[in-house]
Amino acid sequence: MSASTPIRIAGATAAVAVTGFLGYAVYFDYMRRHSAEFRKGLKKQHKKLAVAAEAQSKAEKERNSKLLREALITIQNEAPPTTPEQQEAYFQEQVAEGEKLATMGPDYQVQSASHFYRALRVYPQPLELLGIYQRVVPPPVWALLIELTSLSGASAASGPGAGAIPPPAQASVADIDDASPVSGDAPSPNSASQGSGTEWEKLSEPAE
Repeated sequence: MSASTPIRIAGATAAVAVTGFLGYAVYFDYMRRHSAEFRKGLKKQHKKLAVAAEAQSKAEKERNSKLLREALITIQNEAPPTTPEQQEAYFQEQVAEGEKLATMGPDYQVQSASHFYRALRVYPQPLELLGIYQRVVPPPVWALLIELTSLSGASAASGPGAGAIPPPAQASVADIDDASPVSGDAPSPNSASQGSGTEWEKLSEPAE
């Protein structure tokens, strides 16, 4: 067998595959244009896919809400650090862990939001930190974080628990935008009046 034989076979196979694909595309387009039954079947298929996607999204939201409620209970039972040094170290640790988990995919988004929330607990001006989060945290994690703060506010209203932070729960996005710092150094629990950066390095680097 010559060396060119496998190349010819591969070329022939590719040609057949391309021909088949083009043939199906032509058939699909023809049926879509000329067959009412074909179009009806496509609509039914699209509707089924949309219903399935909606059901999956609803199930995911319910799952995340349950996980957030469980996470909030765990966090509220944790004793927050009390000294400035402990708060500083805790803040940096939680932000770094939240950042790492945010890059690991959807399965880790609730955990990521929980760590960002922990950092929020020790920050004197939660709205300011939420404004920073809004710019640097991935949108899905940001949405979970806002839901977690809302759960915290509801928990505080029904019976204050350790670690609840009612102010963020009552804040609107407009409030967060208004409270967001414009420029400056990295935030830390002991320098809440400082501004934020727009990069993770500025948010999570140790404060001097």
